[in-house]
Amino acid sequence: MYPVTLLLILVPLVDLSLRIFPPQFGSLQWRFGAVGTLLGNFGTILLGIGLTGLLAAFNGHRGLLRIIGYVTLVLSAVSIAVLALFALDAVQMRTLANPNYKRAVLLSSGGAMFAGLFGVFTLFSLGRGALAASRGAPGATARRTQPAGAPLVVAGRGEA
Repeated sequence: MYPVTLLLILVPLVDLSLRIFPPQFGSLQWRFGAVGTLLGNFGTILLGIGLTGLLAAFNGHRGLLRIIGYVTLVLSAVSIAVLALFALDAVQMRTLANPNYKRAVLLSSGGAMFAGLFGVFTLFSLGRGALAASRGAPGATARRTQPAGAPLVVAGRGEA
């Protein structure tokens, strides 16, 4: 299943990199389009990361859970900064847009911000959950090492 989750993460990122090539960081339209496209694909990427964490938790891969936890927490912080810059670009794009397209710019940037804000929340939650799961449940090893109690014997009506 790990290859499937890797595809869910990599295919949107490769698609994005091919769409926005060559980078033009000085262009307002390029930045607005690139971040908007990334935020449009955010859900698929998050699904891939979440399924990777779920598989790692089920299989007991604590090292992978730690990596997922730290990476998603860093990505959530980076995403907050990107969203703030995207909001500034959206305001600038709306002022430069033709009056017929101002509503379209507002709606598309609002939808992207909505996806981005829930993406940040999801990244943060995945990060915390992955780090907690990588530590294991408290007392889980103690419960496993304790000997089992006496077996329960159930007798029939006339057998005791």
